[in-house]
Amino acid sequence: MIALAAGGTGGHMFPAEALAQELKRRGHTVLLVTDARGDRYTKNFPYDHKLLISAGSPSIGGVLAKAIAAVKIVHGFAASLREFKRRGVDIAVGFGGYPSLPAMKSAAFMKIPYGIHEQNGVLGRANRLLARQAAFIGHGFPELERLPAGVKGQVIEVGNPVRDAVKAVAGAAYPALAADGPIHILVFGGSQGASVFARHVPGAINALPAEIKARLRIVQQVREADLLAARTAYESIGVNVEIEPFFSDLPEKIKASHLVIARAGASTVTEIATIGRPSILVPLPIAMDDHQAGNAKNLSNTGAADLVREDDQFAENLSNTLRARLMMVDSLPQLAHKALNAVKPQAAEQVADLVDEVLAKRQTS
Repeated sequence: MIALAAGGTGGHMFPAEALAQELKRRGHTVLLVTDARGDRYTKNFPYDHKLLISAGSPSIGGVLAKAIAAVKIVHGFAASLREFKRRGVDIAVGFGGYPSLPAMKSAAFMKIPYGIHEQNGVLGRANRLLARQAAFIGHGFPELERLPAGVKGQVIEVGNPVRDAVKAVAGAAYPALAADGPIHILVFGGSQGASVFARHVPGAINALPAEIKARLRIVQQVREADLLAARTAYESIGVNVEIEPFFSDLPEKIKASHLVIARAGASTVTEIATIGRPSILVPLPIAMDDHQAGNAKNLSNTGAADLVREDDQFAENLSNTLRARLMMVDSLPQLAHKALNAVKPQAAEQVADLVDEVLAKRQTS
């Protein structure tokens, strides 16, 4: 039995799902440990058993918030202990997010080996607290910052595991760009949309030359709270648009796009590069240690993406960047090709190999 722990956002859950898919292909049994937030992303997660635990951040908020988080972590730790013992867990893997903290600590308490995977270029808080005792630390991008001293396990760049739905369209041919034909732009902000895109993308598009604006086909993910305002904005400028609060077929929509505007979460960057599309990436400004900017640079440094900061000049910079890209629309296929070479392939297989190596050592010891 292999326990996988992740939570909070799709950025943690999707790589865990990708590993679960690979482990199931190898005949392993999977226990998923997550919280209520992570449970929203489990529709296609191939677990055999699921444990929902409570978890919180011990380093955010005031004294009361920290106390509540500590109580939640203790409850999560106790629940994980009971379930690991009941299911006979042999190894655990944490993907970050605070549900992974009590789960991996319970594995360590029971002397069950565990590994961790860090999707971003900066080791997250939960993973930082777990790194020293981990049997392995797999990371998604070439640079891994904030790794604590005294780590004993293997530290290896494996890439970010991508789901089977992404693998199915990996390296898909770039959509044809006919003269005066449609230009498809996909806009999304992580797994739940981004209000800043709802506020500013319509204006950036409205500032484009009329001949380009007439060719655009926009598909945008928008939070429920922003739907009406975004639809009204697009109606006022007369652009062809599809707006929804959630897309269950996001990999297919990336495949169909000529250009993507998105946040720079690790899974987002990896999926855009795996499929191979040019992008405009806007790092979340409050992201821990500015790790989304580091993620974006893995594409912007190759020329496959433009990095636009969300600051006081954001609206103007987004508009100028979008205009520059669409005024040279014929160059987009070359940027798509650059994106394809920016990430490591077969990450899920590599992490599964690490899991199997630890299992083999445990069985022979």
